[in-house]
Amino acid sequence: MRRLAKQLSQGERLVLVGGILLICDLVLLPWHSVDIGDLEIAFDPTRSGIEEPNGGYGVAAVIFAAVMIVQIVVARLTPLRLPDPPLVPWSQVHLVAGIFAAVVLVIKLVRETELLGYGAYSGILAALLVAYGGYRIAQEAAAEPADGDPV
Repeated sequence: MRRLAKQLSQGERLVLVGGILLICDLVLLPWHSVDIGDLEIAFDPTRSGIEEPNGGYGVAAVIFAAVMIVQIVVARLTPLRLPDPPLVPWSQVHLVAGIFAAVVLVIKLVRETELLGYGAYSGILAALLVAYGGYRIAQEAAAEPADGDPV
C-alpha cells in the first residue's frame, strides 16, 4: 500500500479518495428525505444524489469523478498509456472535471433546498475534495519541466 501511495502525487491521491467517496455518497447516501411522521407506507422516503429531484446533476458528477479516477488508475497503476486528449493535457482535464463536479452538485443543492439529507452535505465536501485534487494535479503538472527543458 505504501508503494502504491508513492506512485501517486498528492493531487492524484486526493482525486482517488475524494472521487470514490463522492461516487459512494451520490449512489448510497440519502440526499433528500421526507418526514412522514408515524405513517407506515410502502416506499423509501429517502433519495440518493442520482435520483430525483434533479438527478441529472448527480449523474454528471458521478461521470466526472469516474473519468478522473479511471484516467489516474490506468495511467499510473497499469502498464497501459493513454494518449493525451487532442486539445488539452490530462492535468487540465482533471482541473476542469473536478470543478465541474463541484459546481453541478452545488447547483443540485441550490435548486432543491428542502428536506436535505446528510448525504447532500457530505457529497458537497467530497466534491470539493475532488475539485481541489484536480487543482493540485494541474499545479503539479505546471511545476514539472517540459520534455527537453533543463531541470
